[in-house]
Amino acid sequence: MITEKEKSIYNSHLYASRKAKNKPVRLRQNFDNIESKDVVALKKLNLLLSKYTHINYSDFFIAPYKVYSPDNYFDLSFFNTRRAIKCYSMYCKDKETQNPDSEDSLNTLKDCLKFIFSFCNGEKITLPQYKSYIDQSGSIPIVFTHLKNHKINFYALHALDMDSTIKPWLQDEALSLIISDFCDLYSKTRAKFISSKSLKGKARKGLKIIEQKLLKFTA
Repeated sequence: MITEKEKSIYNSHLYASRKAKNKPVRLRQNFDNIESKDVVALKKLNLLLSKYTHINYSDFFIAPYKVYSPDNYFDLSFFNTRRAIKCYSMYCKDKETQNPDSEDSLNTLKDCLKFIFSFCNGEKITLPQYKSYIDQSGSIPIVFTHLKNHKINFYALHALDMDSTIKPWLQDEALSLIISDFCDLYSKTRAKFISSKSLKGKARKGLKIIEQKLLKFTA
């Protein structure tokens, strides 16, 4: 029996494979006659994605098409391999330093802003508090964990004006363990953020709206 989560995984994979080739997508509704090998792969994928909850389905399934070639086809079984995880890591790292004004970057920014609002609203904290917020289970600002898990990216980090928060942590081993190449990525993306013609303004405008909404909810 296929669970609702497994159906979602299947359709995320289907969507990515079609999108990579710029083909129209029709998501699967009926799973009665799904092949047995796909059922097995879905069960394994469900376990994998339940273990690594930070993995974004869309990025995970599109990654090998971006890293290798959109002409290839990567079946469900491929995504249960170490190569798939490596592709995902490579793709996410490439996304960090891509053109900030590209369509992908602007779409990612929207996801980052939605996440920031949802997290702050859930924790009942303001946007300024989020910049240095450390939860009960942590010893380092949660923003760094969110960055590592790709809930936010470096462009969102720059829009938050995090310099004063980040500076004391630059020489801390805890930060280097979480994001080994933090300083290099921070420097590269900082320059691109400052020179961006679209993303910088949209990011700051979005954060201003979020700040105003959060003040109403936390007042």
